[in-house]
Amino acid sequence: MNRERLAEMLLEVGALKFGDFVLSSGKRSDYYVDIKEACTHPKVLDALTDALLEVLPDGDVLAGPELGAVPLVSVLSVKAGLPMAIVRKRKKEYGTGERIVGDVRGRKVVLVDDVATTGGSLLEALEAIEEEGGEVRDAVVVVDRQEGAEEALKERGVRLSSVLTADDLRGLRDAESTARG
Repeated sequence: MNRERLAEMLLEVGALKFGDFVLSSGKRSDYYVDIKEACTHPKVLDALTDALLEVLPDGDVLAGPELGAVPLVSVLSVKAGLPMAIVRKRKKEYGTGERIVGDVRGRKVVLVDDVATTGGSLLEALEAIEEEGGEVRDAVVVVDRQEGAEEALKERGVRLSSVLTADDLRGLRDAESTARG
């Protein structure tokens, strides 16, 4: 699927918005991408995971941080025929108390997430996976906002691949403005 069509799909289902937004990192942005919202639409989720498959590096297990990556990693696991793991934000205080659902020990793990800004959630997931004996050398995201995630992951020896970038989304915004004006 081409990048422009995928970005248009996000816009059509209301998962891509332009305006003034505060991100989880505290930064301000002129656009917001809600991949969780996009994943509630089966055709969009299918297109997103097909696009992720195109950039998916080799690995033994796909893992993603809760909540944003869960639908993506679930469908991607089925499509790629690979086991999956979910990385919780923190250990549970009940049940088994595990932070990771799924087996990553001694395996090459590919991190999957919805949007990367500074890389914070990916780095937290990376640390949890390494604590459990998994090895992470690659991460894939739907959108790289190009605000430091790639560099932060590279410092830890992890390569970041994305389906869309901030430039792709801004290009769509600019095309929309031109068409209206």
